[in-house]
Amino acid sequence: MKQITRDQIELLIELQKKEIEAETIQYELDKQPAKMAQITSVLKKFEEEIEKQTAALEDLKKGYRSFDDIIADNQARIKKREEQLRAVTTNKEYQAILKEIADIKKINSRIEDETIECLDKIDAAEKAVKEHEKNYAVEEENINQQKTALEIEADGQEKLLEGLLSEKDAISEKIDPELMKQYDFIKSQARGIAIVEVKEAVCQGCNMNIPPQMYNELHRENELRICPHCHRMLYVLY
Repeated sequence: MKQITRDQIELLIELQKKEIEAETIQYELDKQPAKMAQITSVLKKFEEEIEKQTAALEDLKKGYRSFDDIIADNQARIKKREEQLRAVTTNKEYQAILKEIADIKKINSRIEDETIECLDKIDAAEKAVKEHEKNYAVEEENINQQKTALEIEADGQEKLLEGLLSEKDAISEKIDPELMKQYDFIKSQARGIAIVEVKEAVCQGCNMNIPPQMYNELHRENELRICPHCHRMLYVLY
């Protein structure tokens, strides 16, 4: 087995610690865009609802204007028929025009009722839009605060990550190149964990017992041992 000093083992342990911390921070930073998207999606729902309510309000207003136009047209028809009454020469014709005027007035009366109902709906819709816009403003302020907090947190994490990567590089330079190469290879094969502690002859990487002789040899501090089960580097604490 390769001879190795305790200092080198401790450097490997510290290197792995820094790498794990850096990976954890990077993992959180990678989730930042998704967090931002999730936060802003709340506002998107508010915007969609406001657009929907505004469109419905506009439809009501169009309906109200069409009622107004119909009533105006009918009133013009009534005026025209009333003028025609002065020129009729037979009772039958006179009664026919009177009936037509009465029918038009009935239609107008019904439309006026619908107009009043439409105005009530418009009033309710306008209040709903204003209330939703008010809630939107409150939610927007809340979300902006959350976004700012996330940005501040991310900025702090990025600075911490930068420091960890710098420390990791400094530690790597102190490790024997061949040992570093072996460490990187094992890490690539063992889910990112290359060196693990042994407690009471049990490898903490795979929770399997190692041979008693290997456990005794680990306490000599001058040889690198590899777990026969998970093939990770092993060390013991004193």
